[in-house]
Amino acid sequence: MEKVPISWATDPMIWLGLLQGAGIWFTMALFLGLPSAWISFACGGLIGFFLYLVALGYEDYRFAKATVYGVLINAALSSYSGFIAFS
Repeated sequence: MEKVPISWATDPMIWLGLLQGAGIWFTMALFLGLPSAWISFACGGLIGFFLYLVALGYEDYRFAKATVYGVLINAALSSYSGFIAFS
């Protein structure tokens, strides 16, 4: 079976990789408060790590790259919450 290349913008796995960390952060910020959402990095990082392993297992390198970017987005958002919580 031949893989048909599709655009990254229409690939749902890329969006999952990109938005998983931001989604976790947003949910924690909404329900726990912005200063408490810094802990989302632990969740987003761990989930991102396992999504990265799944992407490598299926040899979907675009998904793997998007997951790394998603974890970096989560790190930036968590750092912002941490700055608010501890300053």
